[in-house]
Amino acid sequence: MAGIDEIDKKLLIELRKNGRATLTELSKKLGLSVASIKNRVSKLERLGAIKGYSTLVEPTFLDEYLQALIELELLVEDPRTDLVLHEIGKLDNVLGIYKKTGEFQILIRANFKNMDELKEFLNLLSRRYLRKNLRRWRVTIVLEVLKDGGISLSKETQRKNNR
Repeated sequence: MAGIDEIDKKLLIELRKNGRATLTELSKKLGLSVASIKNRVSKLERLGAIKGYSTLVEPTFLDEYLQALIELELLVEDPRTDLVLHEIGKLDNVLGIYKKTGEFQILIRANFKNMDELKEFLNLLSRRYLRKNLRRWRVTIVLEVLKDGGISLSKETQRKNNR
């Protein structure tokens, strides 16, 4: 990518692993001064390489015990679909929306308190947002998240970190 070098790429990898890493920690890992790291982070933000910062939250603290991957098959390519997907993305429980290849064109990743809330969400999709353009959906329930947002969440890793 134009405007970034190998050191910038290493910095991005470190930030993807731990977005809360301090400039001092990053400078030690990469062997650069704190000022150099600060300048590089600012540059990467300006270029759009760093899109933002967020916190990976344990869903059960929000009473969300169910994560679903919802695939949508649309009837036709509609120019308004992007606007509709943007509106769906504003819903608090929606974690991600992806356009993809294959039989189903859209993938939504969302958390729910229970099956009833998931059913309500599916009804909302079919009756409000995609009323005329939804052919069908396919829902997969996530049993366990092993890695999310670049962070390993396996029980073994958690046990090691808690020692």
